[in-house]
Amino acid sequence: MVKNKLTESNTLFAKLLQCYLRFWAKWYLNRAKPQIIAVTGSVGKTSTKNAIFEVLRVKYGAAVRKAEGNLNNETGVPLAILGMRQSPNSRLGWLPVLLAGKFKALFGKRVKILVLEMAADKPGDIKYLTSFVKPNIAVLTSIGPAHIEAFGEIEKVAAEKTELLNALPSDGWAVLNIDDEVLKKIAAKTSWQTKTLALNEKADITAKNITTEILDVDKWPQPLTKFQIVTGKVKFLAATKTLGRQTNIYPALAATAVGDIFGLSPAQIIDGLKNIKPEKHRLEVLAGKNGSLIIDDCYNANPLSMRAALDTLKVLPAKRKIAVLGDMLELGTISQKAHQIIGEYSRAIANQTVAIGDLAKDYDADQYFSDKNEAINYLLNEIREGDIILVKGDLYGIYKARLISKKTVLNIKQNLFWAFFYNFLGIPIAAGALYPFFGIFLSPMIAAGAMSFSSISVVLNALRLRRIKV
Repeated sequence: MVKNKLTESNTLFAKLLQCYLRFWAKWYLNRAKPQIIAVTGSVGKTSTKNAIFEVLRVKYGAAVRKAEGNLNNETGVPLAILGMRQSPNSRLGWLPVLLAGKFKALFGKRVKILVLEMAADKPGDIKYLTSFVKPNIAVLTSIGPAHIEAFGEIEKVAAEKTELLNALPSDGWAVLNIDDEVLKKIAAKTSWQTKTLALNEKADITAKNITTEILDVDKWPQPLTKFQIVTGKVKFLAATKTLGRQTNIYPALAATAVGDIFGLSPAQIIDGLKNIKPEKHRLEVLAGKNGSLIIDDCYNANPLSMRAALDTLKVLPAKRKIAVLGDMLELGTISQKAHQIIGEYSRAIANQTVAIGDLAKDYDADQYFSDKNEAINYLLNEIREGDIILVKGDLYGIYKARLISKKTVLNIKQNLFWAFFYNFLGIPIAAGALYPFFGIFLSPMIAAGAMSFSSISVVLNALRLRRIKV
């Protein structure tokens, strides 16, 4: 996960930026008065947010809006409320965003429903966000050992995540995954209206007969997961264009719960679920070199998400399974033990475990590399037809342009053009249109700001791998 150091720092600029965005986000919320669905948890926030959005969109269409990407922190949530799509990485780059944000707060379209994502990287994050964002529905996906370095212990992580429940009104709803032991205890004593979901426990909404597969392996790999949803006495078959018997089932169940709260029929929920697609770097299926398949789960890594990704690898048929694992960061005192446990779990599932990074040496993998380029060279010589390679952790560069197949690379030039247009031309053009009297003066400054976006942001957009169209 690439963090925005500019907005996450404790500088005067960051504080002023947060105050400015909070003011206009509150202005928009007071003007539009939307119902708010807020999602938090240690794993699956973005996937759950997207699933809820797709289900509600069937009934409400353009009247529902979601937070784009990972706009989930002190600056990201206000940007999402205002309908912005990304957070700039330079001070000058913020100029057009701030101007457009104010315009949207004053004159932007008023939506009926907002689906937001809230992260908690440190104590106080959720409490700050809920000081001006009051959710009608709180969705908690899981409580796990993420960001332990900042919190110190998992009990403090749980306390922070459950601040979202404390922000609910008396008639609010809590949607809880009770396969998680912490959330199971919370569900047993909560005073709010509650919808529970689970795969291994008795819950309001569950799933059975789950199958997950990759279709058209020899052409354009397509993930497909089918399952039966059971909610009360109602049962219906559903499918998503995602991978995994657990990882992407929980978001579908959460979306079903929210859809039920909003009065959607099973047919409408089915229509919404079939539109769910994997987010970038979250169990994306890509065609690899030498007839292999790559499962890109590079967005982030903690013990829960690592185990979930390995569980997905476990159920997929392959001639050989290779797990390429990067560091799990921000685990504090449990870091070494956590890496050892995941390493043992990986060796039990994969034919070969390849570890990359300073902390990754504790996986005790079959192959260890401190340098990514050395790992790439090794994998290029190692992978064969029929292999499935899971790439998990902050390893964005491990497979790009070298491990992917030629037919995947063909899409890079087209994506490069659109990335250039959006990042370098789209912003100043849009700003000029919004501010006709000042656009001619602002456009050069805005263009400079757009061009100074971090190289990571631009390169990841420009060299984005082919998203699987299914």
